[in-house]
Amino acid sequence: MMQPLRRFATMKISQTKILILGGIGRLSKDTDSVYCFDATDSESGGPTNYSIEVLDKIDRAGPVDYPVILDSVGSLHLFIENQSGTSPPFRTVYSFLEYS
Repeated sequence: MMQPLRRFATMKISQTKILILGGIGRLSKDTDSVYCFDATDSESGGPTNYSIEVLDKIDRAGPVDYPVILDSVGSLHLFIENQSGTSPPFRTVYSFLEYS
């Protein structure tokens, strides 16, 4: 990982790819980054190859403390903590179809 994260969300989008969404990074700063973790088996039967790619951003930075909802169109609905949890969560939608 480029930076340590906590309170982020994950979603498996294919047999080998997992999205890592939002969270809190170093020095308690909110992140709006989306990362794609890819674990691809090597064709020679050797060890698995791992890679982490930075994708685009979500509309709102912050910790994702609620379950991620996947709709029938393939969009992820994220509920991000708002004002340190004292207000209802902020809802945003992220589409991952071009990466799966």
